[in-house]
Amino acid sequence: MTASWRRAGAIVTHVKTPGEQFNAAVGRQLRAEIGAAGSSVAAMAREIGIARSALDNYVTGKRAIPVPIVYAVGDVVDVEPHLILRRAEERLAAEDGRRTATITELPRRTDVRGHREDESEVAFDSSLSHARDTDDLYD
Repeated sequence: MTASWRRAGAIVTHVKTPGEQFNAAVGRQLRAEIGAAGSSVAAMAREIGIARSALDNYVTGKRAIPVPIVYAVGDVVDVEPHLILRRAEERLAAEDGRRTATITELPRRTDVRGHREDESEVAFDSSLSHARDTDDLYD
């Protein structure tokens, strides 16, 4: 929804509806859950069988998130969909300053490399055959 009006000498051209704000919070929470599971948006998109660009649009709040996507991501990261939505609601409330967020401690992963062990990821270094490697299509 787009609205325009004058307020104290300023023109407001776009105000997010509560639904758009919640959708964006769910997207941020999905990205957090994907990261906490040691995955990436590209890897998760391949895992659940959708285009990386579509999942990227969902987690950045550019597009409304279909409920089946919340379920699919939740299934892969082993988090119930209602918990993802509740955490997103807590995140939104904390960001709005209405109350502090409940911090859910995530278990420390032993299989995640440290910063000193990071390797750059480029499509041509992929071990996958080109037919299965789609990361280079989304630059």
